[in-house]
Parts: sequence; structure tokens; C-alpha cells
Amino acid sequence: MKKTMWIAMAAAFAASIVAASAQEVLSANAVGYIKKTLPANAKLIMVSVPLNSMTETSNVFGRTSLAQEAPQGSTVYFWDTVLQQWAPGSKGSKGWAGAQSNRVVLAGEGFFLKGSNAAPSAVDVTITGEVPDSDPIVRAIPGSGAYGTLANAYPVDMKFGESDVAKNATTNSVVYFWDETNQQWAPGSKGSKGWAGAQSNRVVVAGEGFFLKEAQTVTIWTNTKPYTWP
Repeated sequence: MKKTMWIAMAAAFAASIVAASAQEVLSANAVGYIKKTLPANAKLIMVSVPLNSMTETSNVFGRTSLAQEAPQGSTVYFWDTVLQQWAPGSKGSKGWAGAQSNRVVLAGEGFFLKGSNAAPSAVDVTITGEVPDSDPIVRAIPGSGAYGTLANAYPVDMKFGESDVAKNATTNSVVYFWDETNQQWAPGSKGSKGWAGAQSNRVVVAGEGFFLKEAQTVTIWTNTKPYTWP
């Protein structure tokens, strides 16, 4: 699998360098960053946090570098799987409100982020943390026709059709990828012969989220670690 990862291990670990795509993933001593860009004119991007917190057992949104580097006026949207709707919140002059600041971002969870309406140009932000060494990482899926946000829990590129979540999805399930240019969803269904090429060959880059509407009773994605470290 092509990995957008550069892990430079000290002493006991051998160096591993793999070509990066549009997103950059770097790490030294298993600590890395992923660069993301908040487009101008408050356009939405769908992101995830595939690196572990270096100070806590979970990724608390307000204390992530992504939240801290986002400019004032930015907005985050977390998906409420129970109510099946977005729960938004903005960053004010005193920072993020408690509901957003204290929100734990789960491994393999996607969410929306957009920059300030007042931003005249694009702003780069970073996702920083430790490279996950857990194997596997399990992500819950709502199932039964409900929508859920997903992402690769590991900081690597992933071809959707080769992932277990795509292989195990039942017929008539629908995946939705966010088109940043046109600011709209690009959906596709799984038929009796599998996913169409546009969905099967879609590369989900490191730190990118997407939507899945599982048609039946698949409720977990057991994601196997795609690299050999440690």
C-alpha cells in the first residue's frame, strides 16, 4: 500500500521513506504532522486526526494543533450519529466554546472544518501527534441505513476499494466523498458487482474524512495497521 508517511526512526528503528501525495506526513521518532489547507472564502474541508495526542490518552479537539492553529472565525462540524445531523461551533475571540473544545475526536472519525469568512486567502494548519502503533483500530459504523463519518485511523493514503470497510460494506451501501473544489458530496453505491471504479479507486489521503451509509448490519470497521513499525 502506498503510504504518505515519512517515519525517521532513531537508533533502533530503520528509516522508512515513502512518496507523499498532496498532503504531507512527516514524523521523527514516531512523532509527525500532516499539513492541511483551509481554503479562502470559508470553504469546507473534511478532515480527521490520525495521530495520537502526545500528552493525553485521547484527542481532545480544543487541544489539538488543528484547533489551535485554525484562525478566529473558523467553524467545526461534528456528526451526531444519534440525531443524524451536524453539530457546529465556531472559534471566537476567546477560543472554541466548551462543547467543541472538549469534544473527543475518535480514531477513524471524520469531521468538517472551515476557515473564517473574513480570511482573504488560504490558511495552512497542521495535525500533529504520535504515529499510532495500535493494531487493529476499530471504528464504529451506525449501520441500518444511518450515516456515519469515517476516516483512515492511520496516517497513510488508502485506496477506498482496497479497504476492509469497502470490502465488508453490504450491497446498496453508499459512500460520500467531499469535493473541495465544488463544495459538494460525490456519492456512489455498492452494487451486486461491488463499487464502481470512481469509488473503488478513490484515494483517501491521510487525514481526510468521508461519509458512509451502511445499508444493513455491518457496525464496525476493524482497520489493520498498514505499516510494520514498531
